[in-house]
Amino acid sequence: ASGGGTAVVPGAGVATRAAAWRALRRVHGDDAWSTLAVDSALRRTTLDARDRAFAANLAYSTLRWEGTLDWALGQVLTRPLDEVQPDLVDVLRLGAWQLLFGGTPDRAAVGTAVDLARAEIGPQATGFTNGVLRGLARARDRLPWPSTDDDAGLGLALGYPAWIVAEARTRFGDRAAAVLDAGNAAPGLTLRAIGDPDALHAELRAAGLDPVPGRFAPEAVRLPGTDPAGLAAVVEGRAVPQDEASVLVTRAAAAGTGPGSGWALDVCAAPGGKSTHLAELGFRVAAAELHPGRTRLVAAAAARTGHADRVAVVAADGRAPPWRPGSFDAVLLDAPCTGLGVVRRRPELRWRRNPADAARLAALQLDLLERAAPLVRPGGLLTYSVCTWTRAETAGVAAAFLAAHGDRFDAEPPDLAGAGVRMDGEPGVQLAPDLDGTDGMYVAAFRAG
Repeated sequence: ASGGGTAVVPGAGVATRAAAWRALRRVHGDDAWSTLAVDSALRRTTLDARDRAFAANLAYSTLRWEGTLDWALGQVLTRPLDEVQPDLVDVLRLGAWQLLFGGTPDRAAVGTAVDLARAEIGPQATGFTNGVLRGLARARDRLPWPSTDDDAGLGLALGYPAWIVAEARTRFGDRAAAVLDAGNAAPGLTLRAIGDPDALHAELRAAGLDPVPGRFAPEAVRLPGTDPAGLAAVVEGRAVPQDEASVLVTRAAAAGTGPGSGWALDVCAAPGGKSTHLAELGFRVAAAELHPGRTRLVAAAAARTGHADRVAVVAADGRAPPWRPGSFDAVLLDAPCTGLGVVRRRPELRWRRNPADAARLAALQLDLLERAAPLVRPGGLLTYSVCTWTRAETAGVAAAFLAAHGDRFDAEPPDLAGAGVRMDGEPGVQLAPDLDGTDGMYVAAFRAG
């Protein structure tokens, strides 16, 4: 197997491992998202910046390589891993990542794992932890890694379940390994400028940062690993953390309709990045969200960016939209999906999803798209996007929609400023981190006749 991430130097002993372990317990025990779990765990510590970075990297890397670590631990365990108590499994995973991928000396990796087990679980866990991890250190160079020609083998080498490898090979062919490998890279931070991007660049440089323009969208600004919560531009509404792929989706939804030309509907609006961007592009926006609690996120985003007067937030089910046919000049459906295009920032998603999810979600996506279609006025644009790349959720949904509604809608290539690849015979464009440096989003556009 290849390396698992950034080589690390051991931090402040058990304290850094404990922070990472608490984040893993929230992810595995409470189904929390890793970003929230890591932030919560780090807020409870007094670690300095270097050790906080170590703990965050350890948590994210362990989540990313979870399946590979479980397989390696299974080679030295004398009982199935699922018979080990879950909190102890996470201790073993942290130690295993350091042994296999982290560049941590064996003695430090094993010793700190034992100390962590003692502190968080109890002294009864120390002998087992020591034995398993010492066994893994001894066996490391002779683990029976399968061939990467097989889906399971490539999955172990790149940190994915075999079914995702099979999906990637179906979707990307020879690019599959590159796409999956790029999904393991830290994404950094991308901001969408509110107003003048040059002014945002100047503000960030004055704060000692090194912003660079996005590759495709003029309002996108990329930064190396920076915490957006600490940026005055974000707190005060002059910038929004948003991947460049999402910025491009919103620009595509506005294409051919024109700024200030009327009303746009964002069908699944939370947390509000695309709704506020549509407002920035001149639309009045109906921002629909199924869950009333999440409507507050959209309203807060609109207020923070100065667009509260242009964004009407509505608690509404996209499967039963409350608007009359032909109400909107532009309709954007950024649909719920498997999320495989955002595993750079949510590494746990690859292990939470299962092979049936793509087909199940594709059925929901098509239903939402068909319910949104009548809301587009003649000549208006219906844009469909998902932050994933499985064939069922991308080309499959687009093709099924056109088969049923091609009498009223014509597919047109979405304007993504040169980003992405239009697969043979497909109406949409697939972005991916290997070629575009963005999240792996799919975008298709349909013009109403």
